[in-house]
Amino acid sequence: MKKIVALIAILLMTSINVHANYFNRDFKIFGTVLTDSSQIDEVAAYSNAFGFAPSTTDDITEYLNVNNNRLLPVISINHLLLNSETGLYRHDVNNIIQAIEKADIHNHEFLFLIDEPLWMIRSACREKNLPAACNEITNNYTKTLATFRKVGELLRQRFPGSGIMHIESWAELAIQKQQRPHDHVIMLDDAEYLGFDCYGDIDSCGSHEYGYRNQIEYGTWVWDTMLVLESQKPIDRKLFLVPGSFLMDEGPNDIDKLLKQLGFYAWVLQASDKIGGFGAFLWGDMVENGKYFTGARNIQSVANFLARIAEYYNVKNR
Repeated sequence: MKKIVALIAILLMTSINVHANYFNRDFKIFGTVLTDSSQIDEVAAYSNAFGFAPSTTDDITEYLNVNNNRLLPVISINHLLLNSETGLYRHDVNNIIQAIEKADIHNHEFLFLIDEPLWMIRSACREKNLPAACNEITNNYTKTLATFRKVGELLRQRFPGSGIMHIESWAELAIQKQQRPHDHVIMLDDAEYLGFDCYGDIDSCGSHEYGYRNQIEYGTWVWDTMLVLESQKPIDRKLFLVPGSFLMDEGPNDIDKLLKQLGFYAWVLQASDKIGGFGAFLWGDMVENGKYFTGARNIQSVANFLARIAEYYNVKNR
């Protein structure tokens, strides 16, 4: 009997310790993706977080230095870990750690965003025909999953309480489902937040090549995978919502559809405590692959709507 009690105690302690190592919030994360560090003050009144994709590790230091409002930083990092010769990722996060430690304000927690990592590997295979990337797809991204497990381990070890967010491209999910319709989609198995991105019509989002679907379908695929991963290793995983908040000449350019997507995602946010946050893309303007994006800060109706959603959810800078 004593052995059984001791075993139960060990299992409980192990479970508690494992869970304690992971990022956890008892409130919804709410923010937008920024394109310049000066925009932090613009969104601080109705955000408790902000996202950004640093061009270099120096940008990480810059953003953290001006984060005087102490918003939760969501830092996109996988592009900094990509090996362009192989199309795969490495787990060396030393430069990222050093950039954070150089900042004046770095003694709190972070979410590290892994943004469309599987789609980037698939693109490296299709566009550059890189053998390692093509083999990784064939092997269901086994090395990639292991790499980002290590990335998460190293970052959580250095910054206790921090975590990983995986947002995958709708196109990657659609291809996986076309090829293996009865399997769950592949998501990073050690990330606390999981989600997808697809911008445009909420009822019909996608492309002619990969098909058009209601965005609920993409979300259901990620949700189902999340539940399976959580049953195998409970770390309090949550679904993260990424609505569009931009216009562009070649792509989403209908403000009514934009507002409809934002409103729908805002409604979904309250549906479950397993839905952990809302991160709109994007706040500032930018140019990517020759395409111009007009962000929410220059679309008054969208900026106002984001503020109203935050007010409804009583979002506060924590």
